[in-house]
Amino acid sequence: MITVELIKKAKSILGVTDEADMNMIRNAYRKLAKQYHPDRNQDDKSIEEKFKLITEAYEILCGDKNAGRYGILKADTDNVNKPSYDDKSYWEWWLEHFKDIL
Repeated sequence: MITVELIKKAKSILGVTDEADMNMIRNAYRKLAKQYHPDRNQDDKSIEEKFKLITEAYEILCGDKNAGRYGILKADTDNVNKPSYDDKSYWEWWLEHFKDIL
């Protein structure tokens, strides 16, 4: 379910204001997607996660049927103090929040 909190988080990720129209959102997404595309940054593995986050934010704001497919934004709103992806405790956090889908 897309909540107001998720929409605000998505707009923040794309760097657009609350008054942004779809053209502004699309332009912000394209700029960031180009900058953080994994094919352009093959040496940095963290770029892929940033790209997924940007894509998910855009899908949420567009009402895309695939919105939230990565689950990154939803997880971020569930727990603000989430460990980083490189932290071993991330997997403990993940199991705590998503063990019901295993």
